[in-house]
Amino acid sequence: MTERARKLDASRLRVLPGGSPTPAPSYRLLTQVSAALSTSLDLDRTLKEILERMNALVAFDAATLFLLDESRSELQVKAALGVPVALKEVKSFKVGEGVVGWVVRHGATALIQDSLKDARYKATGPQRRAKTVLAAPLRAQDNLLGALVLVRSAKEPFGPEHQRLVEAIASQAAVAIDHARLFETERASRRRAEALLATSQAGSEAVTTPELLQRAVKQVAFAMRATAAAVILPDEAGEIIEAAFDASDPPAFGLESLCSKPIAALPLMLAVRDAGRPLVVRRADRPSLLDDVYWSRSEAQALAAVPVRWQDRVIAALIVGFGDPERLIASELELLEEIGRQVALGMERLRLQARVQDQQNEMAVVAERNRIARDMHDGLVQYVYALGLQLEHARDLALTEPGAVAPLLTGSIQQTNHVLTEMRTFVYQLRPILMKEKEIGQWVLDLCSQFQQATGIALQAEVGTPAGQELSPEISIALFRIIQEALANIYKHAHAAKASLSLDFSADGAKLVIEDDGRGFDVEARPEPGIERGHGLTNIQERVRELGARLQLESAPGAGTRLEAVFPYSR
Repeated sequence: MTERARKLDASRLRVLPGGSPTPAPSYRLLTQVSAALSTSLDLDRTLKEILERMNALVAFDAATLFLLDESRSELQVKAALGVPVALKEVKSFKVGEGVVGWVVRHGATALIQDSLKDARYKATGPQRRAKTVLAAPLRAQDNLLGALVLVRSAKEPFGPEHQRLVEAIASQAAVAIDHARLFETERASRRRAEALLATSQAGSEAVTTPELLQRAVKQVAFAMRATAAAVILPDEAGEIIEAAFDASDPPAFGLESLCSKPIAALPLMLAVRDAGRPLVVRRADRPSLLDDVYWSRSEAQALAAVPVRWQDRVIAALIVGFGDPERLIASELELLEEIGRQVALGMERLRLQARVQDQQNEMAVVAERNRIARDMHDGLVQYVYALGLQLEHARDLALTEPGAVAPLLTGSIQQTNHVLTEMRTFVYQLRPILMKEKEIGQWVLDLCSQFQQATGIALQAEVGTPAGQELSPEISIALFRIIQEALANIYKHAHAAKASLSLDFSADGAKLVIEDDGRGFDVEARPEPGIERGHGLTNIQERVRELGARLQLESAPGAGTRLEAVFPYSR
């Protein structure tokens, strides 16, 4: 111990005759230590503060704070001051091993004047000079937490007055550690609940698997305070990497380069698929399950790779990176497993919804075919049948009453024109299946022109310039049907004199606006759809909702109606 430290120690502890330490300033400092520790709720900060406050009371060369692990069979170094050996060479002691192990086993303080003469002292490296050691147990009520160990040169041994002071500080420190641990436990429980709730909400609210997985990795990265998080999605056969969703931008792992490559291209995926529990992969592991390229793009020192399973089949892998490998304890891995189960549940929900939607689409196709067949039977077939009868009658009269043939042929020509009109209607109804954005302007304008001719309602139509993307067939069909439905509503219900339609395109999607000067209605008070009232607006709302589009409807009695819908380029 240096001369300065010796003088400082003497000023801290002035011993009265009889061996009792002077109450001031040591007890005043002890009171300050107690107050400081009682306000600290962060465990790491609390441990550091204990040693720093200790150094203000008792001069030492080195101090180490050990805490029992969860099994209570091993003491691990949690904080040290002036002792690099403790953190680099000595990671832990067994209970009963060395001075610190003896203190914890017996629950008593050890005061060793000369470490070379005491069998309890265990050298942690090459034999060093004799030391004086003071080790006190950390006990909060009946709960033994660990031990506090001070070391300095044997030339300046610790005495009974130091022992009493260190025991008092150790008692205060144990209470502070216990409080900090309780706070950490409560905070961890709250974080666990928040992470599970956020993942569960993502699973119940997402409308597509990519949206679910992207939200999940962001929530995991935030809740787990992770350096990175990603989800790797194999294809249905589990042979190809279909996609990689990364919480960071740019992607921390660089996993996007693996899309469309075999699972074998990523050894980590093979290991996850065969693992029953989460895998822990450290940067220093060799051979590594992740290539150095991926490590170079991440600040993580260790990864947790969690298999996302549904009915014993791995459907994805959740990868979470941590800057501190020591954080990958059993409770954190259990939380990641639970998050993986929530992700799997959300993916299965979306899969079932997709199957239901496919079945509904098939039913819709069948219903549409039935409608077309019915309309053709009731319309075109009857007209063609009547046309055939007229032509047969004209043939029979050609020899007997030639003068009567001309009126019949004139009627037949009119009937033929009517059939052509009906056929054009069917063509316009079926045409969306083949539509592309490059011709969207023409078919909208044609539809508006046909509406104006048929109804006498003045309709001004404008179509903007395409933005370079094509509407998917599904969006094109829905857009066509919505325009049909909206124009039909104007004709049937609005009693409008004029209307307008505009269709514009941007990088985000297509915007449709239809307005009329009709009688309008109360949007909030409109009656439920029924046979006598129709389903027009309800059909429009359902189509818009199913496609992930946005709909805004404005109307009031006597003020006309305005419909605005914004469609994505694909569902």
